[in-house]
Amino acid sequence: MIYYKIKSRFLYVVLLIGGKNMDFNNIINGMKNDIIKYTQELIRIKSVETEPLTNAPFGSGVNDALMYMLNLASSFGFKTKNIDGHIGYAEFGDGNDIAAVIGHLDVVPEGDGWLYPPYEGVCVDNKIYGRGAIDDKGPLIAALCGLKAVKDSGAQLGKRVRIIFGTDEESGWKDIPYYTNNEALPCCGFTPDGAFPVINAEKGSINIVFKKNILRKSKGMISIKSLTGGNALNIVPNFCTCCLGLKDMAKRMLKDTLGLYCESNKINMSIREDGDDVFITSHGVSCHSSIPENGVNAISQLIVFLSQFNLGQNDVSDFIKFIAKYIGYDCMGKALNINFSDDISGNLTVNLGRIYIDDENASAAINIRYPVKAKYEDIFGRILNIADENKIEISQLSYRKPLYIEKDSKIVSSLLDAYREVTGKEGYTISIGGQTYAKAFDNVLAFGPVFPGRDDLAHMPDEYIQIDDLINCAKIYSKAIYELAK
Repeated sequence: MIYYKIKSRFLYVVLLIGGKNMDFNNIINGMKNDIIKYTQELIRIKSVETEPLTNAPFGSGVNDALMYMLNLASSFGFKTKNIDGHIGYAEFGDGNDIAAVIGHLDVVPEGDGWLYPPYEGVCVDNKIYGRGAIDDKGPLIAALCGLKAVKDSGAQLGKRVRIIFGTDEESGWKDIPYYTNNEALPCCGFTPDGAFPVINAEKGSINIVFKKNILRKSKGMISIKSLTGGNALNIVPNFCTCCLGLKDMAKRMLKDTLGLYCESNKINMSIREDGDDVFITSHGVSCHSSIPENGVNAISQLIVFLSQFNLGQNDVSDFIKFIAKYIGYDCMGKALNINFSDDISGNLTVNLGRIYIDDENASAAINIRYPVKAKYEDIFGRILNIADENKIEISQLSYRKPLYIEKDSKIVSSLLDAYREVTGKEGYTISIGGQTYAKAFDNVLAFGPVFPGRDDLAHMPDEYIQIDDLINCAKIYSKAIYELAK
């Protein structure tokens, strides 16, 4: 008799804990309007990196976003910490080990081509529009509210949970050392900065700049006075403009040639005169640099066009022809002899993200995403050889190694369980060319927010997140947090 009483009490406890776990969804449904409001308010903070200020190393906008999240987390009853304005976190629970969610509050510049205001968080057709809606403000709100649902449910956890608020993911990860050098590291976790079901492989990344000093000046019928294009290396550039000096007889030829070229190649470039100068602007379509084939590179369009002209024997001409020949429209690095591929993460990609030419210097920078089985030394060495042969200087701006965790690992199965329980669909692993904060920690993977079949609008005009997806993210993240921290 006593045995059965103990057994029934045990079953009651199990059922109670399980029931509270299942209540996450109901709690989040009750928070729906608040989750939408928090996401809109965060989007309204323009958190593009600017000049550093006291206690705001990445500028006032990024700091305002960090303070917003810390204050919101504090209002939820979580412990919070601001680490010198570089990074912060919210914490819930007890225990020696930490399960973490790592996201970022900084965003890339908005660029052009928006139908909806990029920093208002307007809701249209069940979508929240704005820079950062999908990358990574909406998902970070979903994760924080997911943790609140776990807290409010009364579910018992065996680990502490930290929601870490990064501030420099888009510009160089200068925030991460302030956490890793000063705080306890998580034993497991995820970053809501990729795609569902779960990402277990991320390509490596190399940023390289090509340079040439302009010593031999142009004296031909067509001279390039200046050329500039692109903002960030992780964005396919949607603009590039050059200023040309032309002899009178060359102006009409250039106009006629440009018109025919654009028509036959179905590209968008415009031309205007200003005194003796002629300006050509190339118009492209932005997208994330990890999928350059989905955009239209404005720099490539203009460089390839200019390379067809006789620009004379000078350093600007040599540099433009080098970039056109070895990069141009080639998104897979064939001309640079770096077109590696593997069965886990696919093809290497190249994005010509920035260029600048004036009377003294020429520079162009590329972002390379390389497969997990490829070697950094092979890639950089091959590019260095080609650059040396053409008397072009190169230097590495940054480098991050690939990430790969086996499909049958515990963290993969835990995250897929959370995905399956909320969506009712079987999960699977995927690889990406993008890079996330998962690379900065052991046993951390990118997990959402983009659902299968949805477009990834990160870094694009009219970026948005579906409201239904935002709420489902919060439900999945609450379950994942519980699974990792129980």
